[in-house]
Amino acid sequence: MAVKWLVSALLCLPLLVQAQDAAQLLQRKLATIKTFSASFEQQVFDAGQQLLQQGKGQLLIKQPALFRFETTEPEPNLFIGDGQTLWFYNEMLEQLTIYDAAAEVNRTPFVLLTSSKAELWAQYTVSRDAEQFVISANDPDSMVKQLILRFSGDALAQMQVVDINSQRSEFNFTTVQLNIALADSLFSFEPPSGTDIDDQRQR
Repeated sequence: MAVKWLVSALLCLPLLVQAQDAAQLLQRKLATIKTFSASFEQQVFDAGQQLLQQGKGQLLIKQPALFRFETTEPEPNLFIGDGQTLWFYNEMLEQLTIYDAAAEVNRTPFVLLTSSKAELWAQYTVSRDAEQFVISANDPDSMVKQLILRFSGDALAQMQVVDINSQRSEFNFTTVQLNIALADSLFSFEPPSGTDIDDQRQR
């Protein structure tokens, strides 16, 4: 029995090493991106690969742990994180939901793009195919099952997010700018007067 276990372990070892190598390479690539600014076109597909929605917007990222995800089409929405707090603002409904970033990490794949925390990356398995990296959640209950990143040189060219219902959101980035100055004020949010606020941190 012990021999069978040892053989199985040895057979799995190359896969484990490959996953570790892929994760380390991906983290090194992401670490060189101190800031990232790009426009995007988004397509959302259901589990049967039927197109559900298309959109446009902008993604800003700044090390460490800052991101600003803004859609302009089909409707304006804003999703901001500063490492401590997440703000989701629906402009048309004038509604703001506030989350604790640490408690909602499995809902927020953008956090991985700016984090080098070992405890966070330990929650995922990374595989690589040339310039594409597939980040898979180890937790079967994670809201985000996979984050797929495709690079063009040093720049992030495409991102796909697959959720727990197998719905896939695909983002194609254009007008990419790397390592430009981005003000910290872009990564915080003050709600307009009259905004309906749901603060999930207090629950």
